[in-house]
Amino acid sequence: MIKSISKLVILIAIVLASSANSPAQREGFLAVDGPNLRSKLDNALRQGRGRQTRFWTAYAFDVRPGVAVDVEWHNGTTTVSSGTSISIGSKNETRNLGVFFLHEPSDGSIVRVEVFNLDRRREYSGYPVYWLGRATNDESLTYLKALAESNQIGEAPKQSVVAIGLHDDPRVGGMLEDFVRNSKIDKVRRSAIFWLGQIPGHNQFLVDLVRNEQESAALRKEAAFAIGISKDPGAVAALEGLYAAITNREVKKQIIFAVSLDRSEDGVSPSNRSSDDGINFLVKVAESDSDRELRKQALFWLGQRAGKRSLEVLGAVVEKSDDDTEVQKQAVFAISQRAKDEAVPLLIKIARTHPKPAVRKQAMFWLGQTGDERALEFFKEILSK
Repeated sequence: MIKSISKLVILIAIVLASSANSPAQREGFLAVDGPNLRSKLDNALRQGRGRQTRFWTAYAFDVRPGVAVDVEWHNGTTTVSSGTSISIGSKNETRNLGVFFLHEPSDGSIVRVEVFNLDRRREYSGYPVYWLGRATNDESLTYLKALAESNQIGEAPKQSVVAIGLHDDPRVGGMLEDFVRNSKIDKVRRSAIFWLGQIPGHNQFLVDLVRNEQESAALRKEAAFAIGISKDPGAVAALEGLYAAITNREVKKQIIFAVSLDRSEDGVSPSNRSSDDGINFLVKVAESDSDRELRKQALFWLGQRAGKRSLEVLGAVVEKSDDDTEVQKQAVFAISQRAKDEAVPLLIKIARTHPKPAVRKQAMFWLGQTGDERALEFFKEILSK
């Protein structure tokens, strides 16, 4: 009797576990049988080709930590959706994801690849979904890799790389590097570079890409951005070294932007040293770079960074009497992007006292955009004279 009860308890636990892994919306999916992913896909394609409309095949996979896809949360009485967007390093993890492949009914070819949150209800564009269950990493990565390496026209190869990047598997980084080295599809290479920035241990590979003058500027810029979004504590130092070593202005602009990125989580910097290094780099470029456009770029991103020091640097650039007028005007614009209590007093001071009419005019223009009462009083004072 006890053994029978024990068996019953185990059976109930298995059923409950199975139910917990089967989201409600799978009730509308068409389950496909087979011993492995490949056989299930073949069975689904045979069934789908008999239809008159497109159809999906889909399976669940092992999801890397810190990923949020297709999130829905409640804000009071309002339901907020992120759509199908993907965020990395999120505390609102979505552990229950599926890869969905949209097929043409005529030949089964794949026209679209998506990663959807299986805990969300959706219509899947009104097309039927053939559900293949959970794939192993070997099965899933092999299938997605073949699609990414195919010569198929459209977004499916690039979208397959995105799906690969979301897998929790130590082989993913090596696969992404292989795509960058060997793929003939620019979108695949650029997508792989982005995801390499999300995986620790690949910054040297990305640094070498930024340095490589045989690569396109667009791809080198993508690699610089990937370094900027990485959690590597040496990212800023790597970008600063690259800035000094390369000559392409567009790539250097991207490096400035990459340094300016906020690497904190929820506004709390993981490393004050890293944040200080970023500010120091932007200040150095803004104050002393020989290229006017690069100085203006650094000034713009300084304007986006909160903090007393960055505001002081912007003010100092405006006040230098021998400085380039266009650079000073850019500094005025950067000041105007700060909070009103910071920007308005400084803009009024510049508009009152700066020796260059063009800089004063720039300050007045941006004061007029603030809608601030102090700006209005200043304009009344000017007009009354």
